[in-house]
Amino acid sequence: MVSMTLGASAPYTRVSRGALERNLRALDSNGAIDLRRDACGHGFDTVAAAAIAAGFSSARVDSQDVDRARTCGLDIVSSGEVDPDAVFGLAGHGEQVMSFVAPVLQTKPLRSGDGVSYGYRFRASHETNAALVSGGYAQGVVRAIGGQVSLRLAGREMPIVGRIAMDVCVVDTGDTPVATGDEATYFGPAVPGFLDDWARASALTPIEIVATIGAMNRREVVA
Repeated sequence: MVSMTLGASAPYTRVSRGALERNLRALDSNGAIDLRRDACGHGFDTVAAAAIAAGFSSARVDSQDVDRARTCGLDIVSSGEVDPDAVFGLAGHGEQVMSFVAPVLQTKPLRSGDGVSYGYRFRASHETNAALVSGGYAQGVVRAIGGQVSLRLAGREMPIVGRIAMDVCVVDTGDTPVATGDEATYFGPAVPGFLDDWARASALTPIEIVATIGAMNRREVVA
């Protein structure tokens, strides 16, 4: 299994407008909404619109976005922002807003002793099956999670095995039927705890992870 140019098969994020709006309505709108770094990877325009609808009137922004925020009707402040974890449903606050999903690109059987990914750090201890899933370190999938965390595929939790490659990772699917094109979920509200597993494996915070993933992948905004 090798890395490949992903194109339309690249992983992407889903941002739930509904979860974002519910989180914002539970917060004190006298605080400022933090729109820096494209609203921590969740999308400046999406988060600004939801914040205004929830009664927020001020924001912290990057210097290049000052006029953009003012056009939205937001006042620019330099402090007093509400906790981004609470806005985006991280670290035990509210509803998680972002999911990170990707298609299966290829499947293959593994014999006992077969190795996968760079350096064959993982070798199958018995006959099993593997799936090549879109998403690697070029898309912000932290290399430290290789062999440390799982994703959700075909309705089951399955371990990521071997090293994270540039554009892909390998998942041990066991005897569960998996087909090319099936959707895997790296993290999101449907798999509570998976993002925390990334944080533990990488020593990054959840907000750092979602901001990076959001900045490096295409985004779909859903209800």
